[in-house]
Amino acid sequence: MRTSILLVVFLIACSSELGSDSGSGTDRPTPDGALPDGGTADGALPGEDAGPTGPTCPSTDTGSTALRFDGVDDQVSMGVAPELGLAVFTLEAWVYREGRGLAAGTGAGGVTHVPIVAKGRGERDGTNVDCNYAFGIHGEVLAADFEDMASGANHPVIGRTPVPMEQWHHVAVSYDGSTWRLFVDGVLDVEKTVDATPRADSIQHFGIGTTFNSSGSASGAFEGRIDEVRVFDRARSESEIAATMFETIPGDAEGLVGHWALEESDPGRDSTGAHEGTVTGATSAEGATLGFGATPTVTPVAPEVDAALGADAVELTADVGETPAEVSFHLREVSAEDDFTIAVLPDTQYYTVESRNLHGYFYDQTRWIVENQEAWNIVGVIHNGDIVNNADQRYQWGIADRAMRTLEDTLPSFFDGVPYGVTPGNHDQDPRGTAGRTDHYNEFFGVDRFRGRFYYGGHYGSENDQNYVLFQAGPIEVLVVSVEFDTEQDPAVVAWAREVFASYPNAFGILNSHYILTGAGNFSGQGRALYEGLRDVPNLHLMTSGHVTAEQHRVEEFEGHTIHAMVADYQSRDDGGSGYMRIWEFSPANDEITIRTHSPRLDRWETDENSEFTIPMDLSTKSPFNAAFENIGTVEHATGEVAFAPTDLEPGALYEWYAEVSDCHHAVRTPVRRFRVDP
Repeated sequence: MRTSILLVVFLIACSSELGSDSGSGTDRPTPDGALPDGGTADGALPGEDAGPTGPTCPSTDTGSTALRFDGVDDQVSMGVAPELGLAVFTLEAWVYREGRGLAAGTGAGGVTHVPIVAKGRGERDGTNVDCNYAFGIHGEVLAADFEDMASGANHPVIGRTPVPMEQWHHVAVSYDGSTWRLFVDGVLDVEKTVDATPRADSIQHFGIGTTFNSSGSASGAFEGRIDEVRVFDRARSESEIAATMFETIPGDAEGLVGHWALEESDPGRDSTGAHEGTVTGATSAEGATLGFGATPTVTPVAPEVDAALGADAVELTADVGETPAEVSFHLREVSAEDDFTIAVLPDTQYYTVESRNLHGYFYDQTRWIVENQEAWNIVGVIHNGDIVNNADQRYQWGIADRAMRTLEDTLPSFFDGVPYGVTPGNHDQDPRGTAGRTDHYNEFFGVDRFRGRFYYGGHYGSENDQNYVLFQAGPIEVLVVSVEFDTEQDPAVVAWAREVFASYPNAFGILNSHYILTGAGNFSGQGRALYEGLRDVPNLHLMTSGHVTAEQHRVEEFEGHTIHAMVADYQSRDDGGSGYMRIWEFSPANDEITIRTHSPRLDRWETDENSEFTIPMDLSTKSPFNAAFENIGTVEHATGEVAFAPTDLEPGALYEWYAEVSDCHHAVRTPVRRFRVDP
């Protein structure tokens, strides 16, 4: 481990006469915080004038306040607000995400989203209780929807640009009567033409931070801060949105029909004077800063991504442009403390057959997971399907229910128990092997069982046959999409899976389905359809399955992107598999996953080459959220390229870093980069 460094360094960029190095801000402090030889406290060399000093930051906060929503039941309600019923509109807000929040739905064929601004949600199609508009976060990206006047059909749009945690971002959506447009930080993200008319006469209530139905019952909850909400009765252009997003806006601005600054003095006040909001639960907090221009820019320069270099050669370098700003550098060592584990349960079907008296194997599997959760840092469990042997035998579902319920007990690390995802195999369908015939599966492992659990993402259609869950492993988010057994893969399900992966672009993606590989390691018909439909999804890395007694590992590459597919199933061995299961050990420090095979009942590990092996995998951090980065140094009044040299780097260690730039009023950061120190 590296020695802890706590440095605050003051460096003033010198004038251009001093040469390109000092003019660009690349003179760097020594480890004890002293300036280079000949330097002065204000950054000038003897006989030279000081360079730019930048603005003097005010001693008090000049920013606005926002409302902080708890992600549970905080809300702002404006009631029915018929004047906010719109067929053409623009919705804008500043958001600072602090957690996932709770999702709400907009109805069959709609979208699930964590609400920012909405007038309605899913209630009843074809009437004035349809959703007029809803706008929020779907996964990591923006989403919006409305139900139309003609039939109540939904017309969702989903973005592609992530809205990161713990940063202020301006978000907006417009609809001009035919085309949706989503914007992140004033830049067009996605546009989609739907040619339909929103239900502008909806009597569903208008809200901020949640959605309401026609009786005012809330669903969904934003977690974090929302500021400067604006509603226009026209579709604003990209240039209009970008031009005013950093400025306060007058109440008589063209087309403005609702404006809530959410200031502490009167958080429900609408500057147009028409729609006062009732605030429930939400509290005032520091808001987005308006009236001080655009945010500064910062670009990482060096080291290159995944560079390997000597400890003395490491210089963290970022380009902050020509406006003087404060730059802080943040570093963390990626170590064994970042390791985490996912447990995979193959076909448990025979453990549920009463006459075979094998249920103890199933109970031991989930008990072992709970008892070893902390030691192995088990962040989630995947069941490959064939949970039971006979879907029409309720007692078998009872055994499975008891086994899986063991995972649901509260643990120190998990209020909802160990996160897990399931998928129906052919034995979980009745008649067997008939896709969609999953009444018994959904009775025991349906949406109601998972709804409200922090790790449950959502499902396709009305049932839990296709679903997705999220496991959090420090800064790494794992997305598991599960697809039910099918003899002919439904293209609509593949399209849904693509959408889910695209909605979490920074997550590590896993596809779980019952029958992907044959016993010989070839793709099944369904496996081939799934792979070909998803092979270009950049964040899909693993495919896992059971169904046939075998252990196989298949590696596929498409246009430079590698996907590893695995089958591991032991049902035809003694005692229906003797409790063997897979243990996936993820090592971000080594960029690898070690696959192990273990039976808790037998207390035995299989170590042959098909049962224990290691695969290379990029496990880099995509966001500093939930990671213990340390501020190792700050450079004030910097311009151009700014460098900082960390000390006490461990030979052979992997490090991640980012830079953050502040101009007194705004702060932005670079993407996270990695480098490895030579041994």
